[in-house]
Amino acid sequence: MFQYQTSLQCIGVTLTHAHRLIFLLFIAYGAACDSVPDSLLETSERLPQITEFSITPQRVDFAFLDQSAIEGDSVHISLDMMVEVVSPGSPVAQVSYAILSTDTTGVPLRTGSLSSKGDGIHTGRANITLSALDVESYPVLVYAIDSNNRLGGEARTALEYVRTFEPSFPPVIEELIIPERIQRPAAGEPAQSLIFIAEVSDPDGLNNVRTVEFWNESDPGTRYPLCDDGNLSPCGSSIESGDAEAGDGLYTRTVFILSSNSLGFNTFIFEAVDRAGLRSQQVSHTVEIYE
Repeated sequence: MFQYQTSLQCIGVTLTHAHRLIFLLFIAYGAACDSVPDSLLETSERLPQITEFSITPQRVDFAFLDQSAIEGDSVHISLDMMVEVVSPGSPVAQVSYAILSTDTTGVPLRTGSLSSKGDGIHTGRANITLSALDVESYPVLVYAIDSNNRLGGEARTALEYVRTFEPSFPPVIEELIIPERIQRPAAGEPAQSLIFIAEVSDPDGLNNVRTVEFWNESDPGTRYPLCDDGNLSPCGSSIESGDAEAGDGLYTRTVFILSSNSLGFNTFIFEAVDRAGLRSQQVSHTVEIYE
């Protein structure tokens, strides 16, 4: 086991590998000496120092999480970290991180090391699981170790997890891109494809859109989803949505007109719903099936 030694004269301890995280927690939450010896200041000038530290996301709102990130009473979050380190003395050997629980004296949620990208930049991603029910702030610490196994600078920030269920504004169906007429295939001919596209926006971002659906005016109890998935997965009962690009706000569904479909006019109603349950305006479009 490496021994990380930094003489901390003001508190009278020697920092080892086992103690370094405890020490960081100590200094992160208000412990300090009345004075720092000059020898320690001179040493710190030669140790690696963290000049920039950022995390993405800084704030996570349950209301805007993708459904795939929610599992029962837990949420799964990927946290990206970026650290810039300068080292006027010995080279940087390692930059490590610790994501702490709200009880900072307990076991960290995740620890690990960041990867060097050159020019003093270190990056990494940590996947963590949080309680979906508790609004909390989770401290995130990073610290540098030099090639002589000495602890250098440290920095800290916090990941904010919130739940905002206050209604804001509903999604909006901006436009329907659907033909007005389609020819019914003759008996024995293959089905004709008909693509429905609803352009949808939301003041809180497209991640806040939960569903976009349509139904035939004559059968309001049977609803069909439109998908903005890049045609990568089934869309409701349809094997493919026909969507051209994922995440562009153009929700798409491919339907098929068979030789057995009735001739005449069909009116379809479109509606979007966000994660807070707010509904867009209902927009109608009529398609004629002709011989």
